[in-house]
Amino acid sequence: MSLKVNPYALTIPVSLPPCPDGNKHDGNTILVDESFSRGAPTSIISWGLQDPSGLAETNPGLAAPQGVAVGCRDGSVFILRAAQNTGPPNISVSIPPSPNVPDPISPPTSPRRYRGLGHPSSRSASPSSAKSALSPFQVTRSRVVSSVSTESAEAPKNYVDFDDEQERLRGMLKGKGTRERHASTSRTRPEKEWMASIQVGSASGSSLRREDTRSYLSAALSPSSSTLSLSNPPSPTLLPAASPEPSSAFFLSLRCHIFPPRSRPGHAVSALKVHNGGRYLSCLQSTGSLSVHSTIDGSCIASTIVETKPKPIPGGKAQPTPSVLWVWNHLLVAASDESIILFACASPDELYPTNQFLDPSASDADSQSRVAAYELRFVPDALAGEAELEYLGQWTVNGPSNSIGLRAENDHSLTVFHVDPAGRLVSRSLRIGDRPPTPVDLPESHSSTHLPLPNPFKALKALSTDNIPGTENSDVPERIELGDEVDHGELGLTEPVLGLRAHDGDAGTRLCAWSAHELLVSRWLPDAVEKLPVVASSGIQDVRWIDHDSCSVLFPDRVAVYKASQAHAQPSLLQTTPLTTYDVATLTHSGHVISTRVKNGRRRIHHTSLDPLSATPEKAKTRAFWKARGDISTAESVPRISTTLPLELGLIILGYTDGRLRRTSLLEAAKSADVPSQWSNLALPGPILALDVARNSRTGERIIVGGADDGTIAMWSLDTLNLCARWTVFTTPLSRVISLHEEAVGRLHGCVLCVAQDGTIAVIAVDGYQFVYLVPASAAPLRRVAIGENNLLLTYADGRTRLWDTQTREFWRSMSVEKADELVRQGGWHEWNMDRTLERKEALSALGYASPDAASIVLLDVPALLKQLSSGSAPSSTGSLALGSKAKREKIRALLSILLTFGISEGIDTICSENLSTRPASTTLGLASPETLSIVPQPNSSSLWTLSPEASADRALAILASLHFLAQFEDLAQDASTVMTFYAASIGQLVADYQPPSLPRLAHHLLHTQSAEVRHAVRLLLDAGVARLTDGETNEIVETWQQYHKEKDTERSAKAICICGFIAVDKYSLLPTSTLTDIAKSIALYLHDETSPYRSLAIDLCSRGFQVWQQYVDAVEMLRALFTLATTSKKEAIIVPNIGVQARSAVLQIAASNTPLFMTTLAIDILNPRSVQHRKSVMQLVIFLIRKKPLVLYSNLPRLVEAIVKSLDPNSSASRDAVLDSATEILSHIVDTFPTVDFHMATQRLAVGTSEGAVVMYDLKTATRLYVLEGHKKRTTACSFSPDGRRLVTVSLEESDVLVWKVGSSFTSLFLPGAPPRQGHGGSEPFKTLNFHIGEAAHMSLEATLVNVRFEWTADRSVRLKIRDTTLTFST
Repeated sequence: MSLKVNPYALTIPVSLPPCPDGNKHDGNTILVDESFSRGAPTSIISWGLQDPSGLAETNPGLAAPQGVAVGCRDGSVFILRAAQNTGPPNISVSIPPSPNVPDPISPPTSPRRYRGLGHPSSRSASPSSAKSALSPFQVTRSRVVSSVSTESAEAPKNYVDFDDEQERLRGMLKGKGTRERHASTSRTRPEKEWMASIQVGSASGSSLRREDTRSYLSAALSPSSSTLSLSNPPSPTLLPAASPEPSSAFFLSLRCHIFPPRSRPGHAVSALKVHNGGRYLSCLQSTGSLSVHSTIDGSCIASTIVETKPKPIPGGKAQPTPSVLWVWNHLLVAASDESIILFACASPDELYPTNQFLDPSASDADSQSRVAAYELRFVPDALAGEAELEYLGQWTVNGPSNSIGLRAENDHSLTVFHVDPAGRLVSRSLRIGDRPPTPVDLPESHSSTHLPLPNPFKALKALSTDNIPGTENSDVPERIELGDEVDHGELGLTEPVLGLRAHDGDAGTRLCAWSAHELLVSRWLPDAVEKLPVVASSGIQDVRWIDHDSCSVLFPDRVAVYKASQAHAQPSLLQTTPLTTYDVATLTHSGHVISTRVKNGRRRIHHTSLDPLSATPEKAKTRAFWKARGDISTAESVPRISTTLPLELGLIILGYTDGRLRRTSLLEAAKSADVPSQWSNLALPGPILALDVARNSRTGERIIVGGADDGTIAMWSLDTLNLCARWTVFTTPLSRVISLHEEAVGRLHGCVLCVAQDGTIAVIAVDGYQFVYLVPASAAPLRRVAIGENNLLLTYADGRTRLWDTQTREFWRSMSVEKADELVRQGGWHEWNMDRTLERKEALSALGYASPDAASIVLLDVPALLKQLSSGSAPSSTGSLALGSKAKREKIRALLSILLTFGISEGIDTICSENLSTRPASTTLGLASPETLSIVPQPNSSSLWTLSPEASADRALAILASLHFLAQFEDLAQDASTVMTFYAASIGQLVADYQPPSLPRLAHHLLHTQSAEVRHAVRLLLDAGVARLTDGETNEIVETWQQYHKEKDTERSAKAICICGFIAVDKYSLLPTSTLTDIAKSIALYLHDETSPYRSLAIDLCSRGFQVWQQYVDAVEMLRALFTLATTSKKEAIIVPNIGVQARSAVLQIAASNTPLFMTTLAIDILNPRSVQHRKSVMQLVIFLIRKKPLVLYSNLPRLVEAIVKSLDPNSSASRDAVLDSATEILSHIVDTFPTVDFHMATQRLAVGTSEGAVVMYDLKTATRLYVLEGHKKRTTACSFSPDGRRLVTVSLEESDVLVWKVGSSFTSLFLPGAPPRQGHGGSEPFKTLNFHIGEAAHMSLEATLVNVRFEWTADRSVRLKIRDTTLTFST
């Protein structure tokens, strides 16, 4: 069982101390080593190990990546990389160089064209150099791919074909090259181990043309090799070159332990390939799971399930899937300019009944193979889940899969060849067709003055299975075009061929084939196969060509080098070197052997080299490149965690290798010291596996269901951990528990299905602990369980489905998987997929891996956990439990104890320990990516900060989000902010080889996260990351990402806008005008597009950089869009993050930073709205501003009030009626908030004081301005009407004067409309002027006057003026 990791979630794997007392292991380094020693290797590959020392001597700036990957039987992969630091100095951002960018005249078909990923494309400057890490790509003639391992593809010797590429070479030697950039800046890492693996070639350094549909630069044949190199001309060195002496104690260090998608027992890793100079690793499992990972941190960038698809037949339907159990065991690779083509090859399972093989075209069922092709396409510098594996097609090959190979032709097509059961070489041409054209959308308007119409079909698209992760569209047309078979004749072996390796040269293609007792070398000419005499040889494991005449042959106990230089002569044996017993081994391109085995309880990686100066085996050297530090024999007696069942922060069930259960909390389990815990009363006979919880529907009691590795099934009470029942019914360990609570499951309601690793199902009733019955397994693995009423439908990997009656417990019938799918689609079924990972919604979850280093891991979904704490409740064993302030503090402190890195800064440690009450926990953190877990050995607490920018980003986000939640408590806010600042901006100064958080990873979380705390943390880290950039790094990032700004509504374009937008806000002077214009237009389009999922990003960027964007787009329209979003009440807008809340926050920010433009837009929209509804929305926004930011409106109150008054024009009755309520509410808030405004109900008069000292009088009955009272020379502080409405008093604190005005109706107002009433004397002087002196109390800020200055009327002619604690009484 494995768990699906949401690619958009911030999930942190936490490794708990594996032993009960917590003191047996210091960190997880020894534990990961021990897991490697216990593992059963099934595949191994190496890259860049030919001569790193010599390479550095010939090219000091070059440091090729060096590493080994080992796949195991449980589906996991261990990655080891070079231990010494050979890269450039650490910098905050490093953008790896990319292959040549095509000429601008002919734009590429994709944003990024790769030059032979997995096979570097540039040349050395010296044609005679034998130590270059790169090889030429010569596709002017037919080139077959040599069957060699990774090194020939990733770092072969450099040879130059002068005949075919004189012009190209001449330009290269003259230094005529163009500096190219990698098409991404997503990884802001120094790439110290990887930096120079892909070199920049000259602009004319390839014979490929831009108009070519596809140019295959390299292809793979060998199941043990990486992407294979094209043929090299004969080399003077026939024997392998000497290996360098490691400069350190061990040449390699264990980098990470990867659990790819669907990793579990029975899903053995069958093939590994490396691409892009060792940066990416493709992993194929025997069950068809294909995934691509970064070798830096193990994160998964793409994955799929290789499934046998039926061939279409006339009539539109597909023929039934043949009942074949395929074992996917080989992986071939062809790299083109723009992508990588992966060919997964499969053979029928030897133990599966062959009479069920239904393909009538096969002459020999046992020798038939299946090939499925996928195109791996990278986005810029692929992050987790950001590459694509696109299905191209599949076909059947009549021959063993180990004999299938690929050859690149001069017309830029491929030739696929194999050996048929009769021993004849057969080939077919292969082309990759173009993608189906993308439906053309209606042209969009780039004007921000119009709202584009929403696409009604997008809602339907969102409901289709195309958007569901892990699903594939069965209607995808195949793009593989195969030609007719061409028979080239017999190879010459007298026994069935077991394997074939090829190597291209000027004189034809060399072939090396072997059988059980024979080895044959031949030459494949255009018209025939020229055979050499057969060499008697048994037990051949693999063959690797060293050059066109020499090859290395791997045996179980030795490696031999053969040379076939003379025509028609038997290949001569040059050297034989004995090997120690190994678990799995691979040949390097130069003939050396990389192997692994366990010695004295410790796994070792051995490198066996042959001395080129001597043909004696005594000169051969075997070195240990790596050795585990932990001895597995000494650890077997110590009980350790074997499985984990986290239910909540305060309740975790741990299963141990001694058969006992332990009940504890996350914080207690993370402590280094032994703490009192509740243990189960009885132990099972073996390690406990696959725990889950079921509920007794009658009593409500929760029961733990699990099993031991001996096939035992057991049930415990969750409350007491007492063993309730136990059965031993399986021959393999328990794999999965399915609890059945739905009423539609018929008689199985209230039962659990216990599924064993071999597919056997035990049905057990929870109530009464009754064993009901057993459903036997099939010869093929179980893939899916479906239950509908009294029917149990079991689908297996061979394409067959069994239907059982759960009422009579009888087997009904067998059917094809197509019939079963049709039956399930009719409805009424509940399904559980055994291969697809489980998707759980809890904040804490377990993985279910049995490896010692993975069994104790708990996944923390940080946003989900913070959401639980924010809501004030948390799940408990009795339901939802309300959380008080103290409980919230304790839980967030427990989380921080696990996440924080202690030991870096003594001052920060003191704050965390003493002020925040967080103590360091004995846990280590890993890295989670879609459906993948990476366990990283961490010798010290700061190790994870040096792994990769993505790992740093995830951990920093988790820490900052948790600290932001803790800062809501006032007594902890200051200390929490201090620690946040340290992790956001200062930690890199104290950690050597610190990897700054990846900007694209942060942008990824900002686009998808739903947590306010995480979004706040993302903004902090983005600001810190941008501030860390130098001008040169800034320019490189912008130049790389700006090409995606104009893509329509794609995640890549949104990510580009996010990265460049945050940079522009802080460093806009470095960006060209065209880039700023593109960003501003994209923001405007996002704001106006009602269907865009990136409105939140646009609002965020508006809030941060409106003063930048307003220069390049219509700023008024951008503001209006924000006004609309800020006041929307649509249900679809009420999401997290809430668009309305975010837009209102942006409006506040813009109103404070650009008040003139804001108030102008506000007044225009109130006076001349697009619609009545728009006017109402704007008025609602004004109310919001009055409540939140009254000072923003203070100086513009007269203008705002006049606009509101004019909106009440009685001559437009319809408009007045529509806005009357809103306008009345606004005026009410204004009067209540601002002392400079007062309203008299009886007379419907409104007085507004201004900053110039005047007071404007309005009549709301007629919506007109009556007159202006000009008495004060300085700002009016407050005004107030008398109760009878005949007096108005105003005060100016700056003048220390109170003015009394007569404002009642008089006879003269009838003849002088618009003039103020007579004040009882000549001129415009006020009726009374009253002076006062209160000292310093009169000097206060504008904000203080809103609260501390008020008039109170005691009678119609008596008023009190209150200024803070001072009260003045006046007679009017």
